[in-house]
Amino acid sequence: MFGLETSKINNYPFNDQDGHGPGLQSVPTHDPVVQDAANHALKTIQQRSNSLMPYELKEIVHANAEVVEDFAKLEMLLKVKRGDKEEKFKVEVHHKSEGTFHLNSMEPDHS
Repeated sequence: MFGLETSKINNYPFNDQDGHGPGLQSVPTHDPVVQDAANHALKTIQQRSNSLMPYELKEIVHANAEVVEDFAKLEMLLKVKRGDKEEKFKVEVHHKSEGTFHLNSMEPDHS
C-alpha cells in the first residue's frame, strides 16, 4: 500500500535512505491519500467553475507521486462528469507534511 500518512512523509515506500524519492512513481489509485487528493482537486475545480452543475468524480485513471522536500507531489488523471458531459483533467496536488492539500495545477485532458 502507498501509505501516504502525513507523519510518514520521509518514509514513503519509494523514498531512498535520505527521504528523497527517485522521481515520480506509480501509486495505487485506491490509496486513501490519493482519493483525498482527488476529492480536494475536484472540490477546487468546482469552486473555480462558473457552472451550477456539480462535478462528480467518476474515476482516478492513474496516479503518480514523489516526495519533494516536505511534501508529496501527486499527479493524477481524473475522469469527471458534469451533467451529461464527461471530461478528464490532469491535476497536480501537493500533500503537505501537516496533512493539507493544495491543487497546484490543473488542465483539461483531451486524450
